[in-house]
Amino acid sequence: MRREAQLWLKSAEEDYFDAEAFYKSKRYFRTAFFAQQAVEKALKAMFIVIAREDPPKIHTVTELYRILTERSNFRLSEEIEEQLFFLNKFYSVTRYPDAANGLPSESVDRLEAERALRIAKEVIEHARKCAGES
Repeated sequence: MRREAQLWLKSAEEDYFDAEAFYKSKRYFRTAFFAQQAVEKALKAMFIVIAREDPPKIHTVTELYRILTERSNFRLSEEIEEQLFFLNKFYSVTRYPDAANGLPSESVDRLEAERALRIAKEVIEHARKCAGES
C-alpha cells in the first residue's frame, strides 16, 4: 500500500481513537466530529488504494463516497451506506456556534455520538480490509 494511503488510514484510526475517548468523557460533540473525520480520512485512503488517484479536497462524506463508488468498486454495506449522510453535519455544527445555532457542545447527544461511532468503526474496518490490513 502506498505510504499516502497508510497515512490517511492511520490518521482515520487515530481520529476514531479520539472519538472513543471523547465519548467516555461525555464530550459527545467532539465524539461526533472525530467520527466524521475518521470516515472522511478512511474514504480518502480508499481513493489511493482502490481508485488509484489522489482524494478530492472535500469534506462531505456522502460526496466523497459517491465519487469513490463512481471511480472504483468500493462499496460499504447498504446499512452503513444509507447512514453516511448522518455524519455530514458534524463537520461544521460541532465546531462553530453559528452552524450549531448555539454552543457546539449542546448540539450532539449521547445517542447521536454512539451512532456516529458505530458508522465510523464499520467504515474503518471495511477500508482496512480493502487495503489488506484486516
